[in-house]
Amino acid sequence: MSGSSLAGAVLNELRPQAGTSLAVFGVGAVGSAAIMAAKVAGCTTVIAVDLHDSRLDLARQLGVTHAINSGRADAVAELKKITCGRGVKYAVDTTAVPDVLTQAAEALAVRGTLALVGAAAPGTRVPFEIGESLLKGWTFKTVIEGSSVPQVFIPRLVELWRQGRFPLDELVRTYELGAVNEAFADSANGRTVKPVIVF
Repeated sequence: MSGSSLAGAVLNELRPQAGTSLAVFGVGAVGSAAIMAAKVAGCTTVIAVDLHDSRLDLARQLGVTHAINSGRADAVAELKKITCGRGVKYAVDTTAVPDVLTQAAEALAVRGTLALVGAAAPGTRVPFEIGESLLKGWTFKTVIEGSSVPQVFIPRLVELWRQGRFPLDELVRTYELGAVNEAFADSANGRTVKPVIVF
C-alpha cells in the first residue's frame, strides 16, 4: 500500500475527530503517511509503535506526541498509560503481523476502531479476545486503496504538501544506482524509510 492510500485510510475511512487519539503500528513509509494524516485531521495524541529507533525518531520529527519501541516495551501497557487507562480511539496497523494486530485491538478504547492496511498473505488468521472486549464495542476494518478516488484525493494531498502539512520529502533518501544494495540494507534495518534509486 502506498503512502497516499494510507493517508486515505485515515482521512477518508477512519475520519478521526479533532482532539482524539490515534496509534500507528509500523511507521515505515506507509505508517509515516498515517502520522501526517492524523496531524492534518487534528488528532492531539498521535503515537508511533515500531521496532526501529530510527523510524521512531522520524515519527517524532513528523509530530507524534509519543513513540514506543515495541521490542523493548509492552506496547499495550504503554498505550494504556499514555491514554490514562482508556486506550486509543483509533489504531492503524501497517504490518499485518497477527500478534501486532492483536495488540492493536487490545489497546483500543471503548467504541474504538482498528484499521488494517498492511497486506497479509491469504489464509492469515488473527485471534481476537471476544469476551471482555464485547463490552468495548470496538470496530475492525480492512481498508482498500485508502477508500480514495485518486483524481480527487491526490490533488488534496498535493495541496497539503504545498502548505507544508504533509511533508513527504522527509521520508525519502536518494541513492545512486551503484548503491542499490546499500539502499536495500538501509530500508531493511530502518535507517531509510523510502529509498529512491536515481539513474
